[in-house]
Amino acid sequence: MEVYGDPPASSDIFGLGVDMDAELISELVDGQNLFDSRGYSIIKVTKAGDEKLLKLPIKSTGVAEFQEQLAGKAPRPPVTFEVVKKGSPEGKVLGLTHDKLVHVFDATDEKYIDALTKHNQDFSWQIVVFALDIEWKKKDGTICQSYEEKKAVLKSNGITGNHVDQIFMDVRALTELRRSQEDFLAES
Repeated sequence: MEVYGDPPASSDIFGLGVDMDAELISELVDGQNLFDSRGYSIIKVTKAGDEKLLKLPIKSTGVAEFQEQLAGKAPRPPVTFEVVKKGSPEGKVLGLTHDKLVHVFDATDEKYIDALTKHNQDFSWQIVVFALDIEWKKKDGTICQSYEEKKAVLKSNGITGNHVDQIFMDVRALTELRRSQEDFLAES
């Protein structure tokens, strides 16, 4: 009995203007690496007025799990205690019948804001370092082992914030169905 009908010939069922065949998957086998996605991030550099494109291999496999791990390390705002009066606007929203001591997260705390800003900036760097599918070497030829060593190699090669953003977006694009810019503009 076929419940969903025939699979569409193209993944444009989402209306994204994507012209690509969709493969029907009827079973998953352990270790098959079915969702392993690899591609390239194309980065523009300019030297002495000459533009050049660099093609960096990237992978998305394991990125989601790594992002979850990093998100778990995000700083938390400090907690204070405040009394919410039953007749106050907050007390009414909470449906309080008596005054209550509540936990309040202070997202305006300067130290918290600084720590969160640093965490968010480092987040993109860590994803980029994780996703670049390249061999990492120091100047002396030894293999880089840590995130800090790999980031230092990128910085010593002159990577910019725009490059980091581009690689980060390209990693996301490996597994994200998106309409092409031409299709989007044609409908505007």
